[in-house]
Order: sequence, then C-alpha cells, then structure tokens
Amino acid sequence: MAIFLSSSVQEPAADPSSIITTANATSDVAQILYGLSIRGVRAKAVESHAKRSHTKNADRFQIVLESPTLIQRQIANESIAGIWDAILEDYQRAITRDGCCYFCQYDVASLPKPTTCPECGNNLDSYAARRAMRDGQKL
Repeated sequence: MAIFLSSSVQEPAADPSSIITTANATSDVAQILYGLSIRGVRAKAVESHAKRSHTKNADRFQIVLESPTLIQRQIANESIAGIWDAILEDYQRAITRDGCCYFCQYDVASLPKPTTCPECGNNLDSYAARRAMRDGQKL
C-alpha cells in the first residue's frame, strides 16, 4: 500500500472526532491504514499541524476517517488497540531489560500483567506506553 502525502497541498485541520490515532513513522501509518482497511474502514493520513509548530514529541501524522459515520468510528475505535499491538509486537511491556518501569525506573519485574506502575501510575501494557518506549519518549 502506497502512502502519498504532499507537503504542497494544505489539508484543512482534521475534525477532532474523526481522528483515530496519530503516528510519527510512515511505516506505522501504512500499517494502521492497512489494518483499518481490512476491517472495512476508510481512513487517510494527514500531516499534523503540531509538527509545523515544532512541538516536542508531536506526532507527524493524524489518521482520520474519510467517512466518519457512527459505525465506521465504532469499528475504528474498537480496532486501533489491536492494530497498535501488531505494530508493537516486539514491545510487550514498557519495562527495561532489568525489569524496571521505563518511565520512572521503579522495579516492576514481579508485578503481574496488566501492570500499572505503582510509582508513576503509567499502564505499562498500553500501546501508548509501549510506543513511547519504542520511540524513546516519555508519556
């Protein structure tokens, strides 16, 4: 699946209710769009305006529904966590190799899944936490 984004075309700001997720990498965008398409959801990637304002850690792309009907929105919202799980399969939890929380270094090795760090409160199994770890960011 090819993704065509033109920096010369100014897309209007996306309706916040039609934004499904955001992404930095074009490879993530391609997988998200594919994952949604096989579920019958038509979506597109739009360059984020936050990127242009040089906001630190801002995601480069917004994934928005092309036809945000109620059922399309419901299917997309129910699917996005599974799609991110597939993208982040190498990052099962946001913990370091020595068993500490990636965000605060609290030892969570002995805690069962799903794990919310008792020190910082981050859900270490969420795709947001695993994605932040993969991208070297903090939540």
